[in-house]
Parts: sequence; structure tokens; C-alpha cells
Amino acid sequence: MSLALSSLLLVANVFAQETTGGLQGTIKDPTGAVVAKASVVLTGTSLGGAKNLETDGSGYYRFANLPPGTYTVVVKASGFSELKREGIAIEVGHLPTLDLVLAVGAAGTVVEVNSQAPVIDVTTNTNQTNVTQDILDNTPHGYSFQSVIQFSPMARNEPLMGGSAGMTGNSGGSLPGSAGNGNNVGFSVGGGADSENQYLVEGQDTENISGGASGANVPFQFIQEVQVKSSGIEAEHGGALGGVVNVVMKKGQNAYHGSFFASYEGDPLNGSQNAGLRYNPDGAPFGATASGPGFDDNAQIYQPTRDHYRIIQPGFTIGGPILKDRLFFFFGFAPQYNSLGRNVDFTDSVNPINIPLGLGIQHFTQDQQTYFSTARLDAVLTQKIRVFGSWLYQYQRESGDSLPAPDSTTGLPNSGLILGTTNLTGINSPITQYSHGLGFSNPNATYNVGADITLTPKIVSTTSFGYFFNNYHDSGWPTTGVDLSWQTDGQGAFANCTPQPCTPSVPLPAALQLPTSTTTDPFDQQYTEVNASKHYQFNQDVAFFKSGWFGTHNIKGGYQFNKLSNVINQHGNVPLVDLYIGAGNYHANQNTITGVDNCNTLSPEWGGCAGQYGYVIINDFATVLKNSSGALVPATDQNHALFVQDAWTIGHGLTLNLGIRFEKENLPAPPGIGIADIKTISFSWADKIAPRVGAAL
Repeated sequence: MSLALSSLLLVANVFAQETTGGLQGTIKDPTGAVVAKASVVLTGTSLGGAKNLETDGSGYYRFANLPPGTYTVVVKASGFSELKREGIAIEVGHLPTLDLVLAVGAAGTVVEVNSQAPVIDVTTNTNQTNVTQDILDNTPHGYSFQSVIQFSPMARNEPLMGGSAGMTGNSGGSLPGSAGNGNNVGFSVGGGADSENQYLVEGQDTENISGGASGANVPFQFIQEVQVKSSGIEAEHGGALGGVVNVVMKKGQNAYHGSFFASYEGDPLNGSQNAGLRYNPDGAPFGATASGPGFDDNAQIYQPTRDHYRIIQPGFTIGGPILKDRLFFFFGFAPQYNSLGRNVDFTDSVNPINIPLGLGIQHFTQDQQTYFSTARLDAVLTQKIRVFGSWLYQYQRESGDSLPAPDSTTGLPNSGLILGTTNLTGINSPITQYSHGLGFSNPNATYNVGADITLTPKIVSTTSFGYFFNNYHDSGWPTTGVDLSWQTDGQGAFANCTPQPCTPSVPLPAALQLPTSTTTDPFDQQYTEVNASKHYQFNQDVAFFKSGWFGTHNIKGGYQFNKLSNVINQHGNVPLVDLYIGAGNYHANQNTITGVDNCNTLSPEWGGCAGQYGYVIINDFATVLKNSSGALVPATDQNHALFVQDAWTIGHGLTLNLGIRFEKENLPAPPGIGIADIKTISFSWADKIAPRVGAAL
């Protein structure tokens, strides 16, 4: 028996909440002189109410923590006409500069400016792409935000990265770190691996603990904007060596708004599955003279038959004021139903001992339901204090998790089902391996609460707490019995004895005379009883805005705490017994398997010997942490971080982005497991120091 017991090394990055943008600038008169104490009022559909302030002695103003959207600025000053500028687009993570010139005039005169060039942020060296609402509304995309990550020039889908189970990219049924399993949810950003990316929903990290990829999906009907940062990432964003993907959710406004929607996708609207290369299962040698070891078999193009499937997603959203200018809500519900059907021809199939199965054409189904829900409340307690709370839920379950390989459209043998050459001559696995009762369930939730407090017109405090939970577990698999798996051909088990010719003196029982790859019970090596991960996150930062120190300074500093926890129990659903019929060396001078004489002929790591009919290996693979009492123990990681950064704009042409980050991390050895080799890993404040330097012209 081989037992693989492993703990998870949780690689933590501390994340900052960046779900807003800002706006800054200088108010001047027609001569170019600055206008101090000018009233600047900002309104917008995403803001809920208005923000107002006065320019300082340098004529400078700065609005912080603005939800993405379109805004209007109104400027008033004694002796000048009122100035109104509309259509100002604010994106997440951007701080555009909007300098305005007042015209001399009487009070009550309004000058509207509508034809100015778009406001552009020239103060950052960060390479980032903001997929805004108008882009989401007018470009093709998939069901969740991952489908627009590649809108960033430095991002690409990477199938060898990410998670595996279901739609969410969680590790699910794969052993942690064991699978190149990203498919449509794995991404490389800025040349980094998926585990080096950060995936945030409203500032809360959601990536899979062991493999990367986002652990949460968000339907586009819930999304206001998606931001992808690929280089020049600020100190507040932790140790992201790849990219930062941030999803900003919709929120309530002063006007009621909502939508009813539905989408449908089905196989009649799509072509067949892509053809792929495979080795010829007949084992025919490549080329006329390639007939010995070291040569590859012929390659074949295998075109699978088209599955019958449909994806249906109805839903609705609604948002608006509970108390105008004070309390706002947003709610959305968008269940998604995926159904797949596959017909596989077993007409000519026989079982491993050549008894016709009489199964004919069998129909297999796979059904998946995901219940996307979201709710959010925003409150303006005072003009200086704004708070919010949000919830995202996506419970997912699937039946028919295990499907047989599809048949070929050109009549090639289905090597995923059968043994032999060009005809169906046997079935490797019991038909119960493809039972519709085999499946999984996966509850998944993200919570966020936070507050923005304007301490003074130039000092803003932001506090947030987030929690992400995910728990994948399999269901329906048998947990009693034994899966016997033939690793050698029992039908010809004694034909390879040495010296030749030879005849075994012990007849092989009929029950063992089965071909290679035969199995007896449905088996899942990665059967998951529990794989629960939790992310706790706290952020506290203060932003200070100052003009006059050889330019303008946007200084931000803060403390961040992140705790990760994972409880996992993965193993084979039943014991797996590999049968090596006739394997082991024969006695040099006899045509019999002696058993006793062959005890030292096997590989030393097995520590056994070949018996009358060969030998067996009993496998018991597991990824689990348990203490001496047998209770599951979580693997945890705790990370503290301090950072400070400054965007220093000198004149109108140069911005220096300076920052530094300190982290203290602790990965304690799980208590009570009794394994001396698993030790606590600890990094002090002096071990993890990351300076950041950048410039924008």
C-alpha cells in the first residue's frame, strides 16, 4: 500500500480594495491665475447624491473614492460665471486631471462645456485596461468576467494554468498542484503564471489557494467594470508578479433601474467539436520499416461526434433608492442551466471474457445548475461617511460528472471505451462508471463591507473587510468495495515466461483471465469529501492629498491583513488494486512460478514478491491533514502588510510613482498531525521588502 499524505503550502498575497477612481485638477481664471476657494460640486449616476469641496490656495481640487461612471462638475466662484462640465468618465484605478478655466461674468450665468476632449489619466505608469460598461454592452463576450481578461494586450488564455472543477476554476476533483487544468479559466498576464495573478471581486481576493485562477464567477449583468493591471502595479497590491484582475459590481442609484434578460446556447447553433490527433490504437508501426521499439505508432485524426447540449440563463436585476440621496440597493438573480447529452454505440461490444453486452446505443446525460445571486446596500450616513455591504453567491451542482468518450464521426474505434483493434471487442470500465448519479456540489460566496470617511477635504480613510468561502465535494460515488484494475494482460499472462517455451504448472483461474485496463468498479482517484477554503481580508488605508511641495502629491498608506485556510480530504472512493497477472521473474531452471524463489525479484520499493499468479499493488492515494484523533486539520496562512506610496506630479509633464511595501507572513505547522518534517514557515518584516519606482511622462 502506498499512502501519499501532503499538506498544502498556502501562497498568500495581500490585496488592496481598489473599486473606485478619482478626479483632480486646478481651477484658473482667463489670465492663468489660480482661483482659491472656488466651489466644486461633483454629481453622477453612480455616486448617489453629490460631493462638494473648495479649491485650496493653489486652486487645486481632488475627489477620491468615486465609483466608476459618468459625472458632471459644476464650479462656482465670486466674480465668475458658473462653469458646468458634463460627460466626465471615471474608471477604476484612474486619477485623471481636469483643469478648468472660469470666465469672468455675473452670478447666475452658466457656461456649459460639452465639446472638450476626453479626460485622460497621465499620472500613472501602471499598464492597465479598463473594460467599462459601454464596452461590455457592445462587444461579444462569454458568461463571466474571465472572458474579457484577454481584452488586455498582455493577457492570454493558458489551458495549462488555473483550476479544474466546474465553471469556477476551483481545484475540485484534481489533486492540488497535480493537473495542468486551466482550460478556459487559466490566464497568463504580463508573462506571469496564473498562481501569480490576483483575482478580486469588489476588492476581495477569490483565487484558488493551490492552483490560481478565479474561484468565483460573476455574470456580466452584475458587473459595472472589469479592470486588468498587467505591469507597474502599485505597492498596495501585494506580491502580484503577473496581473491584477478586479471586478467592480453594480450598485443602486437615485433612479430606479433594472433589467430582465435571458440567453440561450445550443448545439444547433454551433459546429462539431474540434478534431484532434491521437495514436492509432491498433498499434500499427509508423512507416513501412518502422517495426521495432522506439518508433511511434501512426497518428490519426479523431473527429468526435457532436454532443447535444443547451445552456440557458434567465435572470433579472433591479436597483434604486430606498431613501433618496441616502440609502440605495441593488439585487440580481441569474441561474444558469447547462445540459449535455451524448449517445455512444455499444452495439458490437462484448465484456472482457467475450460475452456480448447487448447494450446497443446508450444515452448519457450531464446536468449542471449554478444559482448566481447578488445583493448590495450603499448608505450615505453623512456627506463625509459612506458605507456599503455586498454579497455574491453561486451555488453549483452537477450530475453525470463522468461521461464515456464520444464516438467518431468517421467510424474509428472509440479507444476510450474498448479494447482490441478496429472493432469493438471489450469494455474497459463497468457501465456504472458513467452513472448519472455521479456528480459534485460547490457552494461559493463572497462578502464585503466597507466605509469611506472624509476626515478633511484632503484626507480620506478607507476601511474594508471581506470574506470568501468555497467548498467543493463529490457525491454519488460508491465508497464500499474494491476496484480491481488489470495492469497486464491476463489472457496471455504466461506467454512471456523465460526460458521459452514454457507452460505454467499452476492453471490461471478464469476470473483472472481478463485483458489489460479492465476495471471492476467506478473509481475516482481524486474523490473529494471536503475541499473548503476560506479567505479573510482586512484593509485600512488613508489617502492624503497635498499641493505645493514641488508639485502635487497623492500619498496613500495603509495596513492589510489576509488569512487563508484550507481543509481538504481527497482520496480514492474505494481501494484501487492494480493486478500484475503473470508478472515477476520465472525461476531460471523451471517452467513454473515458484513464489518463494521470486521474493526478491521485484523492485525494492515494493518490498514484496511474485506469487503463483503474479503480484498486486494496493493504492491508497490521499491529500488530507488529520491530527492524532483523526479529525481534519486546516492548513493556514497569515499575512500582515504595511505600505506607503506617492504619486508625485511635477508640473504638467512628469509623475513619479514611489512606494514601498513590508510584509510579515506565518504558515504554522498544522497542530497535532505528528509529522516532524512539516515545520512552521515564518517571514519577518525584514524578510519581505518590496520597493516600487515608476515614472509617467
